[in-house]
Amino acid sequence: MSIHFLLGVDGGGTSCRARLEDRHGRILGESRGGTANPRTGIRQAWDNIMQTCLEACRQGQLSSDDMQHVRLGLGLAGTNQSYERQLILSQPHPFGETFLLTDAHTACLGAFNGGEGGIVILGTGSCAVSFIAQRFHLFGGWGFPVSDQASGAWLGLHLVSHALAALDHMQPSSPLAEQVAEHFGQQRENFVTWQNQALPRDYASFAPWIYAAARQHDPLALELIQHQVEWIERFVRQLLHTGCQQVALMGGLAEAVQPWLPPSLLTYLAIPQADALAGAILMARQQLGYRP
Repeated sequence: MSIHFLLGVDGGGTSCRARLEDRHGRILGESRGGTANPRTGIRQAWDNIMQTCLEACRQGQLSSDDMQHVRLGLGLAGTNQSYERQLILSQPHPFGETFLLTDAHTACLGAFNGGEGGIVILGTGSCAVSFIAQRFHLFGGWGFPVSDQASGAWLGLHLVSHALAALDHMQPSSPLAEQVAEHFGQQRENFVTWQNQALPRDYASFAPWIYAAARQHDPLALELIQHQVEWIERFVRQLLHTGCQQVALMGGLAEAVQPWLPPSLLTYLAIPQADALAGAILMARQQLGYRP
């Protein structure tokens, strides 16, 4: 089967992006969709992935006959485990070939254009991965709430928990805690109703509140960010042990947290050359990752 097109997907807990390129690297289409983490429901996640992919193909004016000449590179959150990978790779699609890695792996490929290095992802979830001597090393990223301790979801969970305890006069309040309490109408029942259906991205939606409050020296916000920074430092130490010479911070919170990073950590940081979507295209081009 001849491959004429490469379709890369960067799918996380909040959104999904797809990019279609031809063999020469020309971008033919790009699109964005909803959550693509199978842990929040495989049917919804796969539907979002396929809708996003097909929109990129529509922009590229691909016909139904062209689909068999597309190599799909999937970089998806929530695919660390073998059964998760099998579940994704067993889903129906119209494309010729499929390769799968986690979004952390493709982010690492993109950050160093396929070369050696390490990344810490700070988004809805969090983890670290390095690519050294053609081998990946992964740390964390096992899923919220048992892992992802440097993530937006973790920050949001502990903010909401603290605000609820403060409403019960069991934790000290702060302007940020009061803001959250007001958000829930000062009603404990509203916290419970919300958390009964909240997804990781819903918890992560509170992360911008935390950084904004920290800039105003809110003690609760500073405490939460300090926890995040400590986990970033742990991730970086592990990456350095694998042989990394440089580390890139990636994800939606990477820029926001930088003012609180210690100088000792900044010396190792590099600017990523590209993102996880570019890494997914590179994965497809080099035929890396798992396949059916």
